[in-house]
Amino acid sequence: MSDTPDPDAPTNVASGTIPGWVQSDKALSIAASLLDEVSLPGRSVLMQMVRLTGDETKRFRAEEIADAIGHPMGKSVVAGTLGGVGKAIRRAGLPMYRTPRGNSWHYIWDWDGDSYSMTPEVAQVLRAAAHHRA
Repeated sequence: MSDTPDPDAPTNVASGTIPGWVQSDKALSIAASLLDEVSLPGRSVLMQMVRLTGDETKRFRAEEIADAIGHPMGKSVVAGTLGGVGKAIRRAGLPMYRTPRGNSWHYIWDWDGDSYSMTPEVAQVLRAAAHHRA
């Protein structure tokens, strides 16, 4: 895990903030290395977010994700599972960026305290990596 300074900062696009690597020539291999590190439950949650994200940034409530994957435990399971995906992001060596508030974040998804969101750019590269792996 590394904090990435400018000019390798996350990229602001019309749909939101994305990790800089998403628009690089290595995006597919980086996304594949992430998917290799993610547990089966984590992949289920992450890929559900990918499936629900179309051409615009999509916001999801945790309950919506839990319902979509058929998990009865709801919000807490989604939060815990995505916490595990966060650990996989670090194991895969993906960059962590400084947020405007000074925290470290990966920008695979965003969390505003109420809902998760994913940009179409991130969803597209994760979708392609998953398809490539299949």
